[in-house]
Amino acid sequence: MQPTTTSLKLAVVVSVLCLCALAVYLAPLQPSVVALQLTFTPDAFARVLQAWGPEGVQRFRHHLPIDGLLLWSYGAAGYLAVARTRFFEPLKSLLPMHGLALLLPAAAAFDAAENLLHWVLTGAGAGGTPASAAWYLAAGICASLKWAGIAVFAFATVLAWRRR
Repeated sequence: MQPTTTSLKLAVVVSVLCLCALAVYLAPLQPSVVALQLTFTPDAFARVLQAWGPEGVQRFRHHLPIDGLLLWSYGAAGYLAVARTRFFEPLKSLLPMHGLALLLPAAAAFDAAENLLHWVLTGAGAGGTPASAAWYLAAGICASLKWAGIAVFAFATVLAWRRR
């Protein structure tokens, strides 16, 4: 087996395991974590945290290290799948392959920025100044860009599969 194939398989396995573990761990949070991710104002963010209560906020904060492993693994898997396999070759005439290869790593970078902002914004004494509203907006934008990158990559994957 080639090292690239092994690396890709490892990244995919780690991604799936982390995603499943986090889905189970975060399932009690209502509204969902995605609801928090797609807030853009301090008030909307605070409403989600209030609904979760202190225990829910702690649960959210405790998931962030594993989410870091998830974002590293899905970023690597996306890059390796495009750059080191032939799966996406049917899309060469439609999309620049270097751009597609960087799509999930870019989504992972936005995910990391979102996680950092959420860590700060869920900490004690977060917010409190008029300028801090920009941090909530930045977190929402980072999450939106992450989800957009993941969605475009998923669409490209389905398209490549259909064209094979």
